[in-house]
Amino acid sequence: MATQPFGPSIPGLAIPEHNYVSMTYTGSNMTTVTYKQGGAAGTTVATLTLAYDGNGNVTSITKS
Repeated sequence: MATQPFGPSIPGLAIPEHNYVSMTYTGSNMTTVTYKQGGAAGTTVATLTLAYDGNGNVTSITKS
């Protein structure tokens, strides 16, 4: 794992500096995590999209 000043990260999924995080859920599954710099109305620096199988297990995480 790569190391950043704030801890380890998975190569390709490192999240840039941010000061706001919002999460979206479908039922009990978190489907989107949005990271912003500049608070809630700030600039989005990364978004994670989570996919699940029929049993509620995470099957993939995509960063954009």
